[in-house]
Amino acid sequence: MAALDKDTSQKEKAIRYCISNGVLPYLEVVVNNVREITDVRTVITDLDVLGLEISRRGSIRRTLFDCKTVGKMSAINRAFWASGVMAYTGCEESYVILTKKASEAHRVSAKTLNVHLFQEYDFDSYAESANINYLDKKYYSAYISAWHDYYKIFERNEVLRPLGEYINTRIPLENDFAKALRELLGVIRLTKGELNPEKKEHMAVYCSLILSFLLIMTPISSQIADVFDPTMEQVEYEKILRYYVWGGRDSYIQRRDLKNSVQEASGAKKSELELPGWDRFVELSRGLLEAPAEIGRTLIPCRDLSLRYLSTVDTHKDFQLASGLKSSNRITQFIIAASSYIYTAAGLPKDFHNYLKEDLAKLSEIKSP
Repeated sequence: MAALDKDTSQKEKAIRYCISNGVLPYLEVVVNNVREITDVRTVITDLDVLGLEISRRGSIRRTLFDCKTVGKMSAINRAFWASGVMAYTGCEESYVILTKKASEAHRVSAKTLNVHLFQEYDFDSYAESANINYLDKKYYSAYISAWHDYYKIFERNEVLRPLGEYINTRIPLENDFAKALRELLGVIRLTKGELNPEKKEHMAVYCSLILSFLLIMTPISSQIADVFDPTMEQVEYEKILRYYVWGGRDSYIQRRDLKNSVQEASGAKKSELELPGWDRFVELSRGLLEAPAEIGRTLIPCRDLSLRYLSTVDTHKDFQLASGLKSSNRITQFIIAASSYIYTAAGLPKDFHNYLKEDLAKLSEIKSP
């Protein structure tokens, strides 16, 4: 991703459209093959901007934004391309932002594919009519320069690159959220030695880890809530949660028995198969069940807080971020609870958690500028 790409302004518009409509944006999401079967890794394409909209029931609705400044392909062919990518990545609709206006017939035909063709100027008008807050740039995440600085963290550090690829590309396209939870904890533990809370860019990464964890826990909590009974014994709840996390009862038993076979060979005792920091995770998951519909509201403030660490602190942007955090008393509570689990389960320095809490406390004291 280059800061001088010709479609940078279009991507920034797509990001602002997402934020103003409560949609979580991701920039330059790489689309991988279903499985890699050669030694040379290849990718299919990348999504200029991907928006994730969380329903109150915890389901995730994906929207593709395709930004094109070069007219090598006709507008309707861009729509056909977008439709194919939507089907492959599980997106439900697409916005194609073009420099030249598509014909009326092409725009109508594209809509049958759930693809919306816009000239850049027309997209501005549409976005403003959809939500007047589109015109408001008082968000740290509304400026694409901060996004470029964020991605440079992973480009410059080869050890952190797999972590960046996972949280910025794999997670927003993942549909198996229990698997994503296990893999996220694994990839953080593999790279924990590279993260230093004294560095602002690593605090930005840490906030993105909290964001990724909460995004994963949104559909998980919604599904667990459907079977949860407040009168349920702790042992019964843990059994259900354990089976869910490991892909079902049969999958759990197979994995547990395989692990115990290896441990027996080395003289170790048999044990249950558990996530790192299991007791804390059980406590956290039950806490999230108190208001599962509120978890999704933590995501955009998390994104803004992450990019704040890479930006010049601004009074108006801080007020906007503080307002988002205060819009529900669950938002800060859930962010801190998630942070408490992540740093302990992944073995990260506790200062990550402490600094995050301090910054949240300062933001909570902000009044209108």
